[in-house]
Amino acid sequence: MTAATRIRIAETDTPFLIGAAIGSGSTGLAAARGGADFLLAINAGRLRSMGAPSIACMLPIFDATSLTEAFARDELLPQCDIPVLLGVDVWGGALDPARRASEIAAAGFAGAVNFPSCMHYPRPMQQLLSRTGRGIEREVAQLRAVQDAGLTSMFYCATRTQARLAADAGIDMVCLNLGWNVGGAVGHRRRASIEEVATAVREIGRLIKRINPRIRFLLEGGPIATAEDLGQLLRLAPIDGYVGGSTFERMPLEASVADQIDRFRHAGRRVETLNDESAGLLAWGRRFGLTGRAKAQLAYLERLRPLSSVSAPVLIHIGQGQDPMPTLRALASRTAGTPVLFQIDLAGEDFPARARAMMFGHADPAARRRPALGDPEIDLLIIHAPERLPNGAQRRLARALSDGVFRATGQRRPNSVAPRVALVRDGAHADSRDSDALDGLDPALSTLFAGTVLRPPPLAARIDDLMGLIEGLSEDRLGRPLHREAFSAEAMQALEAHPWPGNEAELQTILGKLRHPGSGQPIQRAELAPLLHGNADRPATGRSEKDRIVDALWRHGFSRGKTAEALGISRKTLYNKIRKYGLAD
Repeated sequence: MTAATRIRIAETDTPFLIGAAIGSGSTGLAAARGGADFLLAINAGRLRSMGAPSIACMLPIFDATSLTEAFARDELLPQCDIPVLLGVDVWGGALDPARRASEIAAAGFAGAVNFPSCMHYPRPMQQLLSRTGRGIEREVAQLRAVQDAGLTSMFYCATRTQARLAADAGIDMVCLNLGWNVGGAVGHRRRASIEEVATAVREIGRLIKRINPRIRFLLEGGPIATAEDLGQLLRLAPIDGYVGGSTFERMPLEASVADQIDRFRHAGRRVETLNDESAGLLAWGRRFGLTGRAKAQLAYLERLRPLSSVSAPVLIHIGQGQDPMPTLRALASRTAGTPVLFQIDLAGEDFPARARAMMFGHADPAARRRPALGDPEIDLLIIHAPERLPNGAQRRLARALSDGVFRATGQRRPNSVAPRVALVRDGAHADSRDSDALDGLDPALSTLFAGTVLRPPPLAARIDDLMGLIEGLSEDRLGRPLHREAFSAEAMQALEAHPWPGNEAELQTILGKLRHPGSGQPIQRAELAPLLHGNADRPATGRSEKDRIVDALWRHGFSRGKTAEALGISRKTLYNKIRKYGLAD
């Protein structure tokens, strides 16, 4: 052991001590490079390195002494030039504290720490161990012997009584253990907030300093999972240092290795080289907002582009949360200049009688205006929810589209059908058939549209485009695009595995509720979990769905189209909910 490691840690002038409880030489070297003041060689660290949770250190699966000393002697002492404290327990047979202290010094350790400790056991178990001479009192005695040998000692405690015992003995450092660390793949769930534990920290810290002001008071574990958590606690309670176990070893390793592998996996994905035809197809689609290069998207563009150059009527079958407008703009693109789109929405503000009058003209001469079907200034007539038209109106529309002419209401002279007609229906799924899009339509109308059904691919069928969509939508929502580096590997895997029943609208909603990662910390899976599992729109006030719909209708001037967009649902879904809750009147 070098002279540097012989320095008593508690007597240094370092204002805030950082200890790292680790289980391998590589982690020890990394901790030293990061500026740790000392290392703890404990069996929990070794078990973490083996993939087990920290709590496994209290199970009878390995001898703590031999397990700890072996890796500390072979991996830490030969390589690390900062002090190493050895974890010792008092549960063996005959124990001579002075002899054990001499052995620790001879091996080259800077001192010792009571670990594993009976403080992790329930109180009845602690009392039983104390009666047999293997309790907290014996742990304090062993650490006092270590100090008497000129080394440093650190005492883990969990209660006020245990802290007083160590302070009375003059132990160099007292570390209040707040429980097993939360977070990570095998971490515990958070049981107490930073504010809640700060009260106990202040109380125990004041007790220790009253007994012996020279003792360094440190913390470890519990709700402190990040540096930000520690900073928050320091604003509430004064401490002299922090010891990191899972926070320095398990959780960073889980994140960094996973993220690194994910980056390499992503970099290794073969990006298929597009031929000239496919590249031209993608460029054409981008003009209308049809982005992405997934196979399903390319197949859709291959079907859409030929239909954009003809005047045949088309039926578009969209899923919940899909926007039909890019497809509609593409269908109207055969017109030079900016095309005129006229929309009739039977799932929104337009009722069947009004829709029929808008298409075929009004019977009242005073209200008569040019019917949309015969208006040459309209390039694309769009009818949303055509299944809500009465069968008679559907048959009339089918005849007009089939013959190319129609008689306006109240007129005998035939009119030519001027605009192209597109029907838009909600409710498509990735595995639905064309016949599903035609259900509910009059046979005359369904026969006419049977060969021209378009179904934009759902987001679940084009996951390869997910990251590109996130970058584009986040720029609109957050003012800056979120690139892949903004998400941890687990978060990205969760996004890619999600079925996306709400398609792009669901993605927009989730992005709008995410924090903007300005701190440089990637978005974690835990942050996405409640959003991906349907809690994104659950109000904190506990308001009912009916209340939220009424509120949204008021805020958007009872415009059902705008209300549906704000709620992240389709117009058809909103229409059904309005009927369900009796809000139609």
